[in-house]
Amino acid sequence: MERNALEALGRLLNSLGIRWALMGALAANRYRTSPRLTQDVDLLLAGLGPGLEALERALRLEGWSVRRASPHNELLRLRHPELGAADLIVAGTDYEQLALERARVESLGAIGPVHLLTVEDVLILKLIAGRTQDIADIEAILLSAVPVDERYVGEWVSYWEVEPVWQRLLGTFRHKS
Repeated sequence: MERNALEALGRLLNSLGIRWALMGALAANRYRTSPRLTQDVDLLLAGLGPGLEALERALRLEGWSVRRASPHNELLRLRHPELGAADLIVAGTDYEQLALERARVESLGAIGPVHLLTVEDVLILKLIAGRTQDIADIEAILLSAVPVDERYVGEWVSYWEVEPVWQRLLGTFRHKS
């Protein structure tokens, strides 16, 4: 049996031919100098190949409880008695599809190769979410001095109308360095 939710979900999604990428706090941790604890795994799915109902069936067979968390079915909230919690987000926008295409492959030990959203796309999605923990993740990433394509981020934060927050964070970061 898999040791964690990411390993189990990755194996299942791969077996169903569903392309996915790691996002959320676990993805942000790959770009921070010190990781933060998180209670769940967040994955962005490219499409559902076999369909939403088939995915839900397969998840339930693996011991996951599944709840559709949105009326349009783009977010599945999962719980497993041994492996914990996960959110599966089905890419529903052109931007989310682009983020998946841009994802890079990284080896995560026993899990093997994992598609990981780029630092830019992690920043953009965290800006869109805008919660306190997301802003803290953005600050930690900026402080880690990971190279960021600010032009790319700037285009998307303008599109998603979160540019003022991005500019404030960039200003704070530049003031500190």
